[in-house]
Amino acid sequence: MKFRPSEIEHPIKMYIRRDLGITVEQFGKVAGIPQSTLATWIKRERRVEKLPIDFYSSLATVSEKKIEEVYRDLLQWQQNYDRYKQERLQLLQDEKPLFALAAEEGANIYRLYRGRKEETRLLEPVKKLRKAIDALDGESFIQVMIEIYGNVAQPMPTWLAQTFSNKAQIKEVGQAFYNEILIKG
Repeated sequence: MKFRPSEIEHPIKMYIRRDLGITVEQFGKVAGIPQSTLATWIKRERRVEKLPIDFYSSLATVSEKKIEEVYRDLLQWQQNYDRYKQERLQLLQDEKPLFALAAEEGANIYRLYRGRKEETRLLEPVKKLRKAIDALDGESFIQVMIEIYGNVAQPMPTWLAQTFSNKAQIKEVGQAFYNEILIKG
C-alpha cells in the first residue's frame, strides 16, 4: 500500500503547517530561522526532544502560546509520527490502521461535500470537531460526526462510530479525519 505524505509528516512540518497554518518557508522567515536549518532537521528526522530551545521560543511567539504548550503539542505530533512510521512498517497486505482509515474517510467526506458544492457547510462542524478532539470529548465528537455525515445523508462507518468511547482513538481517528479535510479544503 502506498502512503500519501499528507497522512502524516515530520512533527516540525505538521505543527507549522497544521497548527500554525503557514508553510515551513514562511515560518522560517518570520522566526528568523534559515529554511535550510529546518529542512535539515526534517530530512534527518531530528526528534522533537532534541530541538533547540530557541526553536520552541520562535514557535511560541508565532503561535502566541506558552513554550510549554508548544512543546506538548510537538510531543503529540512526534508520538503520532512515531506511531505512523510503526504502523507503516507493520501493515499487512489488505489491513489498514485506524489512522489511515480515518484519513481516507475524511477525504471521502470532503469529496462528497465538494461534489455537491457545499464545502462551506463543513466549516462550523470542523471547528466543533477540532474542539472535541482537543478536549477528548467523546459525546461532542460523535455529535459533530453525526452532523457531518447527516449533512450529506451518508451512513457513518461502524468503526468510526465506535471510536467515541476511547479517548486515544478520538485523538488518532479525529486528527486524521480532521487533517484530511483541512488538506483538501
